[in-house]
Amino acid sequence: MKTVNELLGAEVSYADAFETEVSAQQLRTLTPAVYASAAHQKMSARYTFVPTAQVIATLDRAGFCVVQARQSHSRTREPSYAAHALRFRARRAHLIVDEVIPEILLLNSHDGSTSYHLRVALYRAICANGLIVGDSVFPVWKVPHRGTTTGQLLEAALAVAERFSALGETIQRMQRRELAPAARMAFASDALRLRYPQEAPGVAVAPADLLRPKRASDEGCDLWRTFNVVQEHLLRGGLTRRTAGDRIVKTKGIRAIREDVRLNVGLWDRAMLEIA
Repeated sequence: MKTVNELLGAEVSYADAFETEVSAQQLRTLTPAVYASAAHQKMSARYTFVPTAQVIATLDRAGFCVVQARQSHSRTREPSYAAHALRFRARRAHLIVDEVIPEILLLNSHDGSTSYHLRVALYRAICANGLIVGDSVFPVWKVPHRGTTTGQLLEAALAVAERFSALGETIQRMQRRELAPAARMAFASDALRLRYPQEAPGVAVAPADLLRPKRASDEGCDLWRTFNVVQEHLLRGGLTRRTAGDRIVKTKGIRAIREDVRLNVGLWDRAMLEIA
C-alpha cells in the first residue's frame, strides 16, 4: 500500500488552505466523543471499541490532519458516545482541477448508531464549501466495530486517497457538460424534492432561486457550476421559502450530520446522471 505522500502530487498552491488544522483542544470542545474512553454501556461484548482519538493519531502519522470536526447533539443521547464527523486533508497535497482540495470524511459513533464510515470528500476553495462524493462514483468504505483495528482504518483511508486522481477526471467531465435551461431547471427541481420530499417542487422554494450564483465565478451553465450553486443554496440556506401555513421565511442551513451526508450524496449522484 502506498503512503499518502506517494499518492498525492506536488504541494498545494493555496498555502492558507491548510492552515485550518483543528487542534486537540478544539477537538475536545467540538467533539467530546472523539476522546471517549469506552463504548456505551449498552454495547455487547462483541463490540470492538476503537477510540477515534487513536484513529486520528494513526492518520496523523500517515500525513493526514483534521480540518473540520462536528458532533451530533441530541437530548436523548450522551455526548461522550454520539455520532461525529471529521474531515481530513493531507498535509502535503495538490489541488485538483484548479480549485478543489480532496479530503477524507470519517464518520463514527460509540453507541452503535454507526460504524466507521470513510468517504471521498472535497473542499472547494473558491467558496469554502465542503462537498461529499456520492456512492455512484466512489463507494463508501464501512469498517464495522467487529475486531476493528486502526490498521484497517488506515488501509481504508489510503484506499480512499487512491481515488483522488480519478475524482479530478470526474470533475473535468462535469465542467465540460453544458446543460440546457430545461435540464438545469430539472436539476434544481430534483434537488428540492431531495430537500423537501413532502412538498411539491416550487412550493417551498422556487427552483430558479437555487440556480442563482452567489459569485461571478459561478456564473455558467456547465454541470459543475450548476451542481455547486445548487448545493450551496441547499446546504447553507438563506433562500425565501413559503411554509404550509403561508408564511414567508428563510430556509435554514443543514446542521445535522446525517442530513448533511444524505443531501450531499444525493445531489452528487443526481449530477452523475447527467454524464452517465
